[in-house]
Amino acid sequence: MIAPLVIYGRLVTMDDERPVIDDGALYVGDDELIHAVQDRGDPPPAGFASAGRVETKGCVYPGLIDLHSHVVYNVLGLWAPPGTTEPFVDRADWPRHGDYEGSVSDPANALGALAGKAVLKYCEVKAVVGGTTAIQGSAKMAHPYEGWLVRNIEYETFMTGKKLAYQSALPLRKVEDYKKYRAYMDEGKAFIYHLSEGTDLKLIQEYELARSERMLHPRFCGIHCTALRAPEFEEWERAAGSAENGTIVWSPFSNLWLYRATTDVATAHAKGLNICLGSDWSPSGSKNLLGELKVADLWNRTHMDRTFTPEQLCAMATRNPADGLAWSDRIGRLRTGLRADVLVTADRGGDPHENLVSSIERDVLLVAINGQPFYGTRGLMSRAGATEAEPIKVGRHTRRIKLRYPDVPDADMSWAQVNADLADAIKDPVARYLEIEKFHVAGRKPPPWLKTDKPWDDPDITGKPIAVDVRIAPLDSLTHDAAYFKAVKNATLHGGLLDGVADYYRR
Repeated sequence: MIAPLVIYGRLVTMDDERPVIDDGALYVGDDELIHAVQDRGDPPPAGFASAGRVETKGCVYPGLIDLHSHVVYNVLGLWAPPGTTEPFVDRADWPRHGDYEGSVSDPANALGALAGKAVLKYCEVKAVVGGTTAIQGSAKMAHPYEGWLVRNIEYETFMTGKKLAYQSALPLRKVEDYKKYRAYMDEGKAFIYHLSEGTDLKLIQEYELARSERMLHPRFCGIHCTALRAPEFEEWERAAGSAENGTIVWSPFSNLWLYRATTDVATAHAKGLNICLGSDWSPSGSKNLLGELKVADLWNRTHMDRTFTPEQLCAMATRNPADGLAWSDRIGRLRTGLRADVLVTADRGGDPHENLVSSIERDVLLVAINGQPFYGTRGLMSRAGATEAEPIKVGRHTRRIKLRYPDVPDADMSWAQVNADLADAIKDPVARYLEIEKFHVAGRKPPPWLKTDKPWDDPDITGKPIAVDVRIAPLDSLTHDAAYFKAVKNATLHGGLLDGVADYYRR
């Protein structure tokens, strides 16, 4: 339970009823729900006479929903395969590159096994500093959890105890598996699935198999779908047979980085498919969903003749994923009765949707989940009632982060402890492995193990032991910084298509 709170600012609701309230007040109750979204001068709802007041002077949005990530890998930096100048054509190609195992697979597996809790904390913080309040891609935790920092979509039940979303990074092969996930979708649960990733037209067979097994369902969320063309999207529209045709999860940075091409989202949108954004993973993606918004905007301007308006781009990171998950009665909009997942950014005037698209990490002023302040400036965190908030350096700026809260199991690591734990594991992974072995010998529960979820890396699938003697590079930074853009500029695979992303950060 939280204390009632009123958040003032320019409210960008992502809701059709009142899309923008220029001088608004968002009322958050002690039940963690939004009680009113209205003009500042309107009479407050009952029970808010003594509520805390947060004057943001910024734009207030729904928290961002990242519908595609692979969280355990997000401690790693961009990966440019040495000696490779031509783009890959199939998602099965780049894991076979000789440098992949030592640079990506082994370090991710080692850190996830040796410092799983700290890895998860670090990667969730990396998402939060970009305004993310819910993220997909944590499906391989050694034990389920709910409510650490951001919402983890595969485990989020909104405290009902009932699983609401399923995913598979592994291609389905058995009829029984298709039948199982189709039954989940018939029950109203979402199924998030990598589909036809790459440019090789042979990958269309994955789509054809999914269609023949009746997977093109309103609750089906197809990740990437880069090999699909207009005929497939037209057929998808007919096969869905519903006002809701299903969802495409678009990760343009990763697509362009690996394949020098991306999903035909313009055609998919024209055929009634719901378009959402996902940051994918840091070896070939943006550092957070706020960064991915810029890649989507860049591609929209340079290759799609501005098919999508700024408001539609913002919807891909807010209401669209909520709709695709069938969570529109819970999150994704600023609307009475929904959970108070909130992002506040600096307001630079002009169109408020363009304001979000152009916002960068330093513009993020406050992030709250269920009305609880978890990240932001010192002043806003204090006024929002944050306790135990500690300093965190984000680029050249200092913010506050709340990682410790006594009523949540395992939420017991400070930001300083997270960094210290990761530093120790990176410095001497063998020593950390020997420490963990002592737990097993003594019959004690070992620390959490955050497992990789890509099928070619997952030790449960490959049977390969964790390489604890691997060299692990320094942690990837929290923000899109000079080193990141230097890596983008020097990379050859994307053929310069991503060079323009740096322009969004030059101010």
